[in-house]
Amino acid sequence: MSSIPVAETDQLVAQANALMNKRTSPSPFELAQLDRDINRFGKADVVLYQCFRGVYYALKDDLANTTKWFDMALGANPTNHYIYRNYASSLCRLGQHEKAVIIALEGINKGDYTQESIDNLLLRAYYANNHAVLDEWLPKYEKLTDRPHDVAFWLKEDAEDELELPAIHEEAQKHGYTPWEQVKKELGL
Repeated sequence: MSSIPVAETDQLVAQANALMNKRTSPSPFELAQLDRDINRFGKADVVLYQCFRGVYYALKDDLANTTKWFDMALGANPTNHYIYRNYASSLCRLGQHEKAVIIALEGINKGDYTQESIDNLLLRAYYANNHAVLDEWLPKYEKLTDRPHDVAFWLKEDAEDELELPAIHEEAQKHGYTPWEQVKKELGL
C-alpha cells in the first residue's frame, strides 16, 4: 500500500494524462516538473514510480526506457490493470501500435475484463489497423455496455471515405490539382 496521499497520486495521474493527451511534445519545463513529481514516489510506492517513469520516457520519445520501466512495474505487479493500460497508451504514443494491442490483450487476459480495458484495446487495435482484434472485441464491448464503441463508427466512416476517394481524386484532377503521389515523386520523397 502506498504511503503517498491519494490526492497527490490523483494529481500526478491528471498531470501525466494531460501531457499524454497533448498533440505536441511536452516542453522541457513540463518534463522537468513531471520528473520532480515522479521522484517523490520512488521510495513510497516503487511500482507506481516505475509506471510513471515509463510514462515519462514515453513523453520523451524513448522506447527503450519506456519498455524497461513498464516491464519492471509489471514484474513487480503483473495483475495491475492500470500498468497495462498506461503501457499500451505509451506504446501507442510512440507509434508501437501492434505492440500496444498485445499489451492491452495481456491486461485483459490477466483478469481486467472491464469496459475501460476493452476501450483501451479497441483504440489500440484501431490505430494498429488490426481488424482481427476489432472483429473479435467490438461485439464483446457492445455486449458488455449495451452500446457500440466509437471505433465502430470510425470504421464505418473510414469505409465510406474509401468509397469516395476515387471521386475526390477525379474531381481534384478536373480542377487542376496535382495528386499527392505525383507531388511526392517530383520532390523525391
